[in-house]
Amino acid sequence: MTDATRAETLSALLASTIVGVVRSDRRERAEAIAHAMIAGGLRAVEITATTPGAFDIVEALVKSSPAPTTVLGIGTVRTLGEVDRARRIGARFVVSPHTDRDLVQRAVQQSLVSIPGAMTPTEILTARAAGADVVKVFPVDAVGGATFVRRIRGPLPDVPLWVSGDVAIDGIGAYLEAGVSLIGLTSALTADLGEPLDASIRARVASALEAVSRARSGAPLLTFVVGEHRGSVGLKHLRRLPGSEHTPLESVVPGRRGHAVRMGMLLESAQIPRSARIEVVSADGFVRPLDAEALYAGGFLHYATDGHALAIEEGGPLRLYVVGADSQCDNVKGLAEIRVVA
Repeated sequence: MTDATRAETLSALLASTIVGVVRSDRRERAEAIAHAMIAGGLRAVEITATTPGAFDIVEALVKSSPAPTTVLGIGTVRTLGEVDRARRIGARFVVSPHTDRDLVQRAVQQSLVSIPGAMTPTEILTARAAGADVVKVFPVDAVGGATFVRRIRGPLPDVPLWVSGDVAIDGIGAYLEAGVSLIGLTSALTADLGEPLDASIRARVASALEAVSRARSGAPLLTFVVGEHRGSVGLKHLRRLPGSEHTPLESVVPGRRGHAVRMGMLLESAQIPRSARIEVVSADGFVRPLDAEALYAGGFLHYATDGHALAIEEGGPLRLYVVGADSQCDNVKGLAEIRVVA
């Protein structure tokens, strides 16, 4: 493997965005999961060295992968011997849970893309100085998730970051918006799988890739329908609203936490008058009539919690709360559309 192909590996990894991470205590299951991930469309897969037969699995995949463009790597690499073995079997990148200068430099010498783990700004810069191509922030969920990433991106805008550690599919958008380059998904793709395993993993991979597509394109989450006119907003638009339009959800809805925006400015931008009669529609087809005035006076759109995009199981990606609605409606989960009916 030459330096040219190492650069190609890095380019292919960054283009993939999602890396499927396989960690299992059974070789047969690990093999099945890896094949399902690749068949589902993932173009980067890591098998952790703690998985029985991990190196043999990667070697076999390198020789017989149904998708030749798939980038395969070994994770949880902790010794120089594992780096050397990864090179011999045809792996193209190595990932570690920590930063070890010797491991990083050996990977570079072997023309492998090096992705060591780090946490603090000092550790991240130390890993980069050692020659790391990408630095893995792990476990990211333990330090604040996407909020932490956004804050360290300020002083460290030039370091490509990988995040892993209990990253959920519905959090992908928030991490990409925070500026990460790669996202390692483990439990999000493999925990509590139904049968058949292959179909279950393929469905989750499809959801993850769709989330990447939405985040990259700034896909709309909420549509306004006023007569023949339609307008949409997404997470990027909501986050960029003036600070005066944002409020902690707990300040208006006791017992609830999260980031919310007032509905008034959104309705005004969509040219929906206060006197209008509207319908709010959820993604699953629930429809509720309301007076637009109720949203102007007390409508709040919950879109994130602790820096993460609002999870579907929490009523996301957008959840509408109406405060003081006088028996009209108090909240709508999965808000997808607001339309004027009169």
